[in-house]
Amino acid sequence: MSHGGDVYRNKVNMDYSVNLNPLGAQEVVLSAVRESIKKASEYPDLEQDEVREVLADSVGLGKEYIYAGNGASELLMSISRTINSKETLLFEPVYSGYEYVLDSTIKRCELKEEEGFLLTSSKLDFINENIDLIFICDPVNPTGKNVDDSIFIKLIDKAKNVGAYVCIDESFLLMSEKADRNRETNIIELVKRYDNLIIIRSLTKLLALPGIRMGYIISAPQNIERIRKNLPEWNLSVMSEAAIKAGIRLIDETDFIQRTISLVREERAFLTRNLQALGLKVFDSDTSFIFFKGPETLCKDLLEKKVLIRDCSDFAGLKKGFYRIAVKTHAENQRFIELLKGVVDYS
Repeated sequence: MSHGGDVYRNKVNMDYSVNLNPLGAQEVVLSAVRESIKKASEYPDLEQDEVREVLADSVGLGKEYIYAGNGASELLMSISRTINSKETLLFEPVYSGYEYVLDSTIKRCELKEEEGFLLTSSKLDFINENIDLIFICDPVNPTGKNVDDSIFIKLIDKAKNVGAYVCIDESFLLMSEKADRNRETNIIELVKRYDNLIIIRSLTKLLALPGIRMGYIISAPQNIERIRKNLPEWNLSVMSEAAIKAGIRLIDETDFIQRTISLVREERAFLTRNLQALGLKVFDSDTSFIFFKGPETLCKDLLEKKVLIRDCSDFAGLKKGFYRIAVKTHAENQRFIELLKGVVDYS
């Protein structure tokens, strides 16, 4: 399985393959992590009481609806083991991590390039009585588009009718256009209405701290208890605990999300204009990364200039020539475009 961010096996000066908040890591969170080192000689709280209370207050639900994990990846694995599905539905192209955690038959619904790889109502016909788990992400990785809310409701409804769970991965939601809307009020209603819904979130991208694993799930209490039994005891380090608590306070008590969205929106537009000016096919994005089509040698050509982008040819449903790049600061994006001009023939 391939991911972005493989700077360990490549000589890289600019990493455009991972999609972190261009505002960068915030001192208030880093300070909390440094302070937590003083507790390194103690076990973390087995029950996660403080962490779950902070997360629950932020979402607006009781802590029995919340559990934290060592990043979204650990939680995805636990969800897969808990549900133990016989047949899982994936709308592709989609994040390769879902397939990695599954030990089941995968039913693939390939979305169409001519439709911008968007999930449409017609694709819900793939949901039937044989399906017991559906993985979906909002915004979608690698395209960056938010899922239409009305289609998502239809999807959960249909899944519930056939007895299937829906796991929606919102790892990039708070850096997407949906963060501008009052998403949390809908979450409370959805989780209480649909006991087949599991929401997974990651803070590592938003807080630009991928080296400190931070994720959490929101679901009906009976699902939380089942999933928890498939997680290790003490699955959060004291550093992760501290980072999650500080990060949630930053989100709830400051204009951090508004500043993030504003910067991402402005720089996404800048990159999109410049990619299109080079003759590249750019797909609409609502978040901190951009999906586009270009020359098949682009990844290799840029790596020769020590620039790493995400080659998406290993995503099911895609082929050579599809790429994903991060949205970074304006200075970085200007530099990236200048380097890109040196390898793309746009005459």
